[in-house]
Amino acid sequence: MLTNLAHLDSMRVRVTPPPQPGHTTYRLAEEPSVEVVWTYAERLPDGSYLPVGGGPVDPDTGHYTQGAFNADDIARAAVVYLRHWQATGAGTSRAAARQLLRGLCYLQSVWDDTPDDGPANSSHGNVVLWQQADGTLNRSGVPAETPDPSDSGESAWLARTVWALGEGYAAFSADPQDEAGFPAFLRRRLRLAIAAIRRQVLPRYGQWRVVEESATPAWLIGDGADLTGEALLGLSAYTGCSGDDDARKVLEQLAEGVTAMRTGTPWTWPFGAVLPCALSRSAWHAWAGLAPAGLARVYEVAGDLAARDAALADAASFTPHLLVQGGPDNLRVAVPGAREALTLDGVQLAYGAQSRVESLLTTARVTGRPALSTLAGIAGSWFFGNNPAGAPMYDPATGRTYDGVDIPDAEPRRLGRRGVVHRDAGAESTIHGLLAMLALDADPHAAAVARIAEADLDDGAGECRKDSELRCLSLRDPRTGARVTLLRSVATSTRACDVDLGSGTGTADGTATVTVNDPTGEELEHYTTSAGRIRAIVPGGGFTIVTRLPETG
Repeated sequence: MLTNLAHLDSMRVRVTPPPQPGHTTYRLAEEPSVEVVWTYAERLPDGSYLPVGGGPVDPDTGHYTQGAFNADDIARAAVVYLRHWQATGAGTSRAAARQLLRGLCYLQSVWDDTPDDGPANSSHGNVVLWQQADGTLNRSGVPAETPDPSDSGESAWLARTVWALGEGYAAFSADPQDEAGFPAFLRRRLRLAIAAIRRQVLPRYGQWRVVEESATPAWLIGDGADLTGEALLGLSAYTGCSGDDDARKVLEQLAEGVTAMRTGTPWTWPFGAVLPCALSRSAWHAWAGLAPAGLARVYEVAGDLAARDAALADAASFTPHLLVQGGPDNLRVAVPGAREALTLDGVQLAYGAQSRVESLLTTARVTGRPALSTLAGIAGSWFFGNNPAGAPMYDPATGRTYDGVDIPDAEPRRLGRRGVVHRDAGAESTIHGLLAMLALDADPHAAAVARIAEADLDDGAGECRKDSELRCLSLRDPRTGARVTLLRSVATSTRACDVDLGSGTGTADGTATVTVNDPTGEELEHYTTSAGRIRAIVPGGGFTIVTRLPETG
């Protein structure tokens, strides 16, 4: 397995929070400590890692200006352990998931702990973002978050709490060994969070804004399809097993808003992407872009065809374009309808790469598009060296995922690479690296493709690069001779170019697989061919993948 929980395990810690009005959790009197996750892990000169919080520390109180732990990371860490437990049956992961969910629920502001809307207190059902090392909550960090105080309105951490509680309820309600009270508790807390969304977000349901001359949904959590997409993951898991009609209605309304953020055509920017922010129709950023995965899950549990089509457009049209254009940059901007986008922030982080992997694999599974699994492997190769630094970002021996590939002002000339690995390994990066590894472990084909991660700059596809409407990414594994080439067309008609597969040296065999796919990921051709130079066809707006994997068995 690629998944190694060791580093994340080392960042977990238990705290015993002092009594704080409006905050409690499951069996707090019987189990007074809860589990949380340090926010950052700084690399020390000797190569070890020091867990730290956010911001400077007050020497008198020991408090960080932000906090030691935060709800975003606790929620996503809980998802890691839930998925690992479900994939492997590991009791240690089950126990970690339970304790992290208890810790997360302590951060939720609860004034009567009922499944209804509750009192008029505006924080009811919302979530405090920051917690200090002694368990004290910090509702207003420095610098200030939006909203401030952090539990005063809709937020990223509310969306991620819904994600974790939804997947938590689905897992523990199906566990015959768990005490009956815990799933009921998770359901109650999730309903409180849903009530907060219904109170704060859904009064805007059906309202539209005009943004850059386009109608844009006004009922997304924090104006984000990215945040709302993460909530969809939890709501889909919950509604798929609970029979909760109220939650299903919220799911469907939020999904309608996320679906409306699909933009562009297979030939024009942003090439079918589900754009992340409702306040822009020109910008795409990689920040936690799990909206396509959320939409695919909505289709799976609710049969929403529009959600399916939006997920497919992002997975099969936008993502191949992103991969051949350098990967998940933090910010790309273009006028709608343009052929190219300008990269304004070329830094690449684990959440951007992981969101591509999960969205591709989820969409592949629920729509029956096998080529998307291969694309997920190419996206996952970011963790093994297919990135601007040309260096591994995930270490299977330790479970660390480094904090990102920085792009310095003075670009290094070494090997033609412009990126430098930032070797701290904080919670967010480690969590998203592990979510990617869990997804790859569940798909051996994608995992095999992900290990082919060295850019092949002398790939023999020069003809492709001469065609202004074709894009090419070619990767290889020099140890095994394995190769993968992705061709993406922005033309409206069929294109063709030569692809050099090499001679079959190393442990790879002498044959390759070619898949030709339309802009929805529908497979048009699938065949094997001998190693050597072949002529590859690329349909208008579609993509073609040529793969030679190592021999198995």
